[in-house]
Amino acid sequence: MESGIRARECSLSAILAPGILLRMPPYQRSYAWQGDEVGELLSDLWRAASRGKHHFIGAIVLVEMDDRNFLVVDGQQRLTTLSMILAVLRDLETDPHYKALAHTMIGDPDRANHGDDNAWRLTLNHIDTPYFREAVQTEGATRQRDAEAGQATNHGRMSTNLDLIESHLSRLSASQRRQLFETIRDRIMLVRVVVPDWDGGYDVFRVLNTRGKAPNTHDIIKTEILQRGDFTEDEASAHARRWLDHESKLGANGLDDLLNYIRQLYSRSSKGKVTAEFSKAVLSKVDARTFLDEHLPDYVSTYNAILRGEPDYGAFSEAVRSPINHLRLLDHHLWRVPALAYLYRQRENGAEAAEFFSLLERFGFVMMLYVTNSDARRKQYARLTKAILDGKPLFHRNGPLNFSREDKRRIRERLTGRFVNFMQRRAVALRLNAALENGQQISSDEDASVEHVLPRIVPEESHWNRIWPSAAVQRELAETAGNFVIVPRHVNRIADRLEFREKKKLYFADGVRVFALTEDLRGRETWTPDDVRERTEQLVDILMGVWFPEPLG
Repeated sequence: MESGIRARECSLSAILAPGILLRMPPYQRSYAWQGDEVGELLSDLWRAASRGKHHFIGAIVLVEMDDRNFLVVDGQQRLTTLSMILAVLRDLETDPHYKALAHTMIGDPDRANHGDDNAWRLTLNHIDTPYFREAVQTEGATRQRDAEAGQATNHGRMSTNLDLIESHLSRLSASQRRQLFETIRDRIMLVRVVVPDWDGGYDVFRVLNTRGKAPNTHDIIKTEILQRGDFTEDEASAHARRWLDHESKLGANGLDDLLNYIRQLYSRSSKGKVTAEFSKAVLSKVDARTFLDEHLPDYVSTYNAILRGEPDYGAFSEAVRSPINHLRLLDHHLWRVPALAYLYRQRENGAEAAEFFSLLERFGFVMMLYVTNSDARRKQYARLTKAILDGKPLFHRNGPLNFSREDKRRIRERLTGRFVNFMQRRAVALRLNAALENGQQISSDEDASVEHVLPRIVPEESHWNRIWPSAAVQRELAETAGNFVIVPRHVNRIADRLEFREKKKLYFADGVRVFALTEDLRGRETWTPDDVRERTEQLVDILMGVWFPEPLG
């Protein structure tokens, strides 16, 4: 019987070709390559370029969803890093011909300019894609991206690796960079393996990611649970299959995270390695069979609802889902532990759940913006989680979800300040958009990016310097909420450093989606420091009114 698996040798340009869409399946981890892996790839590529040789990068395994639309089972890290190298080569290039050739392996310019998300060769997961689009794939992005993406995040790894790539490539001459590009395009060879269906793709993924490699956290814990459970061979096999179903639903990293969160709920501590502490924390309190049969399936479905932002509370579902989806914008995941604790235990009272998640959203944003010390932040979340587990009142004046008058004053002060971090800026702008009249919640995969009306970097010869003569004032206000609008990515790329009236023409052009955060610019004729300060105060008042409807006093 034929397997349906097809394999053939091809060049990288045949994989990153016009019309081909490569997307990450949900079980793929986020971008994870470190600097040494990127440096090794750059060295291999330059060695091949300088010698005029071919370079083999192994197999890329794909699931064919439909014609020219594929899921990447194995090869995400290599394809993402090669796209980053191509993007830096493109943005360092001065010759329009070579610049266009490099961009062709990243996306289709015409389709991208019309906001078509299928314009891009490579789409990562919902966390990484917005940053990947704005900092890598968009033309000119690597020369204008944020320097402070956050080192603890996948975006931080991308940013660090982009710095490394740019450092390497900027030392080459223009002709050497073109030589390197031609090698990447024509002489990087790989084996393209196409699997016919999703299930087969997941089987291949599981084999490729366990054979010869250190096991995942969840593999270690699964083995320990099965050993403790005294199962028959058939029972152990059935539990192992169900475990794979859990992994398929959440992804390997997602299941690792869930088991860590469960361990924290049982031990009430985040200290120690989960593989070392899980048995002591969990299996000392519940036997292995009960945990696998009764507890874990409920935890998986609950955590999956959190990840997808889709818990079911009947008529109150939207009131619960909306704040969860705002929480998914944050630059940290600590909020997931109290969310899991609450959802797992409180499944009936929709009105109470809506109130809890509304307050948890506020709590999470405050932790991101105001409680920046990681230890202090963890303690605040631990206090909240303990209150949930202990059945303590959550909503009273002195409860863990509420803030003092002085806290509120400082939170407002922080909201009027600068947002230099990509994730914080995006989270605040998207939350503001939903808070405004006729505003809507924007999902992470929508074509929406934060545009600075006053450019973050103003060239010396720019007209902006006539209206904003002080560089210090530019730095002070460019990253404040009052200077943000939300526009489709192609509008952001074109608008960049244009003068205000020209930017407005792009923002409100026929066929361009106008977001609520952008709408109030329609009637404005000027964009001065006073305009930005006034708008910042207005927007902060609106957001504080949503989070703290009672007067600050």
